Amino acid sequence: MASLSFIAGLPPFWILNKSEQALPYLITLTSGLLLSTCINIVLPEAISHLTEKQLSSPTLGPQILLGFILLYSVDVCSSLFSKYYRTRLLNSITTDADEVGLEYENGNDSSYSSNGCNIIALKAYLFSVISNSTTLGLLLHCLTDGIILTTSLLSEDSNPHDSNGFVIILAIFLHKLPASFSLTSILLNQKLKSSVILFHLLLFSISAPIGAWITLLISQLLNIAGNPSSNTFILLFSAGAFLYVSFHTFISCHSHDAAAKSDDFSGSKTNWNFLITMLGMLIPLVVAFTHDD
Repeated sequence: MASLSFIAGLPPFWILNKSEQALPYLITLTSGLLLSTCINIVLPEAISHLTEKQLSSPTLGPQILLGFILLYSVDVCSSLFSKYYRTRLLNSITTDADEVGLEYENGNDSSYSSNGCNIIALKAYLFSVISNSTTLGLLLHCLTDGIILTTSLLSEDSNPHDSNGFVIILAIFLHKLPASFSLTSILLNQKLKSSVILFHLLLFSISAPIGAWITLLISQLLNIAGNPSSNTFILLFSAGAFLYVSFHTFISCHSHDAAAKSDDFSGSKTNWNFLITMLGMLIPLVVAFTHDD
């Protein structure tokens, strides 16, 4: 799953390499793709595991809203403190770089210099993840995917009549592929370096397996099996987090289109954006219908 998710995020590099003018249309496709994936795959996946009693529960909406609010809060806090963290990181990098340069000038082993440069690069990469709400949101969603995958399989082991494990694996796999493609497209639009984007994509690809293994380890240490009520909360919370990422991407993309529309009297670009957005929305819809069949 991790390797296929990583591979699914590579095509935008090839598309951009062929034509830089394709990037705005790629982002427009991504906006429809993410929103439709959320509505047609992620939310139905969460709701399908609810009992009749849970469906009529007044806590259904708040659990989804909680995931949305958490990502919104992370986004706002990231923007508020981004300048502070950036200044602190740059000061840290400068200090480390000075130390590395001093050691090198004194004729010490160059392996120290190499290790120092690696630490500087790692700090910069980690900061790029922390300060990016899109990556953080998708990472959180994938971690919860891994948690729900393991708890569902544990629940199936404890209750042989519950055979939803394969369905959950398939559903997670189906929405991770468009999410990988979308993540890379969004990061390319943000003008990040290719190495940084690949680092984000790698973290995204391995986050679900990491969440699954951590959950399995904790369950074995505490000797507990999957809890259906916990599964329900995690699924709904994860859906809320994914909803924020898709909603934020869609609004950001199309508010930019609306601002540019006044300068484009022909409307041809707007028409193309509309058609490409519709295409992005149709792809997960077709996948959802195929999955149901």
